[in-house]
Amino acid sequence: MLFRVQLLFAGFLVCSVDVLSASDALFTTRTGGMGCVVEELNGSDNARFQVQGVSWDGQWLAYTEQYGHDDNEKPIRTIFLLDLSSGEKRAFVDTVSNSGAFSPDGRYMVAAFEVDSDRTDIWEVNIETQKLTPIAQHEQWEWKPSYSPDGKSILLTSYRIEGQSDVFLYDRESGALTRMTDDPRYDAHGEFSPDNTRILFHRMVGQREGGYDFELFVIDLASGDINQLTKGSPFEESYASWAPDSQHVVFSSDHDGKPQKHNLYILNPDGEIHSRLTRGDWKDSYAYWSRDGEYIYFTSQRSGKDNIYRIPMEGLNCKKAD
Repeated sequence: MLFRVQLLFAGFLVCSVDVLSASDALFTTRTGGMGCVVEELNGSDNARFQVQGVSWDGQWLAYTEQYGHDDNEKPIRTIFLLDLSSGEKRAFVDTVSNSGAFSPDGRYMVAAFEVDSDRTDIWEVNIETQKLTPIAQHEQWEWKPSYSPDGKSILLTSYRIEGQSDVFLYDRESGALTRMTDDPRYDAHGEFSPDNTRILFHRMVGQREGGYDFELFVIDLASGDINQLTKGSPFEESYASWAPDSQHVVFSSDHDGKPQKHNLYILNPDGEIHSRLTRGDWKDSYAYWSRDGEYIYFTSQRSGKDNIYRIPMEGLNCKKAD
């Protein structure tokens, strides 16, 4: 059953979209190329994606759905909240670039909002009151924000210094902004480890025919040291997320030698591959390991367009199909 909701957020577009009731919800279960169970979360004719979008208690998924383009050819996107226990979804907020990330207490969400001049700024949204608070606004692009486990800080990526993509740390109480990386290469997609001691991010270290060479790096918050986690390869190793143990990570890579055709892998703390989760001639990316450890959520083009899937996990291993 469909019903229509309308939401208005100060300074942003009115959102008027259809909402799916719980009675129509369906998570389709499939078997992946590596034998892992793969669940498709409410298939849609529209492109959908998530970025670190699962609430810390595992109840909600925040994802973005794209409804085409406006008269100026800009994408029309809305954040939805999907109740992972019932399948019910509701529209949350419009004019976003990436899906939102939840605060640890579940009271706030932070996301990149599209503003003037085709630029994005970071805004924090109070989920109950819908109040919007700007986060370190700047005339340059800001994107991919997420919270620290203690809720005191927000990570974000910005071009604000000399047009260079770096990872920054925002203090929610003082408003202070600290530059965490300073490298002329592309740094982005930062995520705190669950034990709040390190930050994981990817860096583009080179290019190859038809693709890129990304490596994973880790910042030690106590010392400020930055160390490369991956061993080094000519392939893209990117869009990583910590396991609940703060040691292993899941990441996306085109290790098969097909640029832009990514699958998911789990990496050991020593940089060696622990296991491979997916296999296919498509792009699996934006993996996020839920803080409760139950699932790895990711965006995939395996159905021909971006859609959201998850793999049930049993510790560091995927649940296998019967």
